[in-house]
Amino acid sequence: MREKIRQPIVTVLGHVDHGKTTLLDYIRKTAVAQKEAGKITQDIGATDVPISTIFKISGKYLEQLKDKIKIPGLLFIDTPGHLAFTAMREKGSSIADLAILVIDINEGVKPQTEESLEILRKFKTPFVVALTKIDKIAGWNSRNNDFTKNFENQSEHAKKEFNEKFYNIVAQLSNLGFNAELFSQIKDFTKEVALVPCSGITGEGIPNLFAVLIGLAQKFLIHELKLSERGKGVILEIKKDMQLGNNADIILYDGSLKVGDTILVFMQNPIEIKIRALLKPNPLRDIRAEKKFVNIREVRAASGVKIIGKNLEKAIAGVNFQVVTSEKEKRELIEKLKTEEKVAEIDEKKEGIILRASNLGGLEALIKLFKGVDIKRAKIGVPTKEDILALEDVSRENKVLICFNVDNPLEDLARDKNIKVIRGNVIYKLYEEFLEWREKIKKEKEEERKRKMKKIAKIRVLPGYVFRQSNPAIVGVEVLDGTLSSDSRLMNKEGKILGEVLQIQKEGKAISEVEKEDKAAISISKVTVGRQLKEGEILYTFITKEEYRELNNYEEVNKELLEEIRKILGYF
Repeated sequence: MREKIRQPIVTVLGHVDHGKTTLLDYIRKTAVAQKEAGKITQDIGATDVPISTIFKISGKYLEQLKDKIKIPGLLFIDTPGHLAFTAMREKGSSIADLAILVIDINEGVKPQTEESLEILRKFKTPFVVALTKIDKIAGWNSRNNDFTKNFENQSEHAKKEFNEKFYNIVAQLSNLGFNAELFSQIKDFTKEVALVPCSGITGEGIPNLFAVLIGLAQKFLIHELKLSERGKGVILEIKKDMQLGNNADIILYDGSLKVGDTILVFMQNPIEIKIRALLKPNPLRDIRAEKKFVNIREVRAASGVKIIGKNLEKAIAGVNFQVVTSEKEKRELIEKLKTEEKVAEIDEKKEGIILRASNLGGLEALIKLFKGVDIKRAKIGVPTKEDILALEDVSRENKVLICFNVDNPLEDLARDKNIKVIRGNVIYKLYEEFLEWREKIKKEKEEERKRKMKKIAKIRVLPGYVFRQSNPAIVGVEVLDGTLSSDSRLMNKEGKILGEVLQIQKEGKAISEVEKEDKAAISISKVTVGRQLKEGEILYTFITKEEYRELNNYEEVNKELLEEIRKILGYF
């Protein structure tokens, strides 16, 4: 019996306005034009493109491989907020088998591009880069949908501009740790990322893009795409409306699901839902906006569909589910989930942050995403008082509670204990907010360190500006180098300590410090002008040997002035 293979799930991501929607719209439009009756559907923002349609779109690139290709097509996921990455399967992998990273060839890598690359790296998702908007290159003509053929017919000026932009992006990706090359030049797809220049307006490069995706799926994913008998999926969104009542948009990524099936939803306290109805929008209509649906009896993976069933309101977005056929199977699955949860959970004595997630897949994804960060505890379910107490005495950068798809009933207590709580249901945004918060802490610490850093200065006592000779002496000075602060001890060229700067005044106002090339009046303790201190004399800030060693580690310190002071004091 021939094994059943499902189509790979492909997600599209990238920087805002780089052409994601335009590219998907062109694929949908092309698929409709090329479709065989009843062979293409769109649901949950997903477009199911069968292999027969892809053969027609990609032409000669795949024709010779027609008999060897086993996958039935591609399912393109278009969900808001990168839901394809927040909805996790078993063992923390993402719902996406493949990804298209969209980069505007005219703008290059942008902040959201880097975020997308980090997501792809974290979840080890194979991907191809679609270099969009090549039709915007000055003088570019899209005469042929095949990029390689079309490139040959461009003017030298257009080719030159394309190459400059193309290799700029290659360099940007290289700086981020990715080796990238034009799709037609790649010899080993495991070592290089394929770049496919294309346009969502003219359709140029779309056949090449499909060919690369099919090639990647067929060569590297075929063993992961075998359909099992048991239906498995993930809940993308829970909804309630007047017409349908409680319903959920789901992606079925394995097996089949039919009306009457019972699914077990993988929550901390698993719930059963009996499927009363399976609904699909009309072909090529988006489920998020559609009001009319078609009742179906059964659906096979990979597919997006709307489900209705009892207890659905108790489920939450981002959780996995599996079809169960008996009480025995349900009990065994629940026991398996409990065992896997215990294995996946972390509870260490070391200092670190605390992670909380609604389910096993989410927790494993969190742990994977926060790899390299010290984790004290990672558990399934809502935060406990024990979590808050465990974070009470840790260092500020680790005083963090991450809540993925779970509420935090201890918000007030966490705030009282100065604990940073980061909560949400988009996993990469949790990580992004955590990095931003740590960067803020780092900057605050750096600013505090600079504030506390001992200031050093070389000053000259201005002749004719003696305002008081002693108790304390008040004189006018000019800062020749460095910064003079009001708590500095002063010494002469021989290294003899004269007294301490009690106050600095400028234009009748007290200030805390005075910079190089500026002048001010200062009061100095324990000296008398004319005895220990003379007009026109050069003075320096005195520092201890320990202060010298510490200052020597600072990059921003004036090294020449520090060396001058060291020689006077004879430090080694």
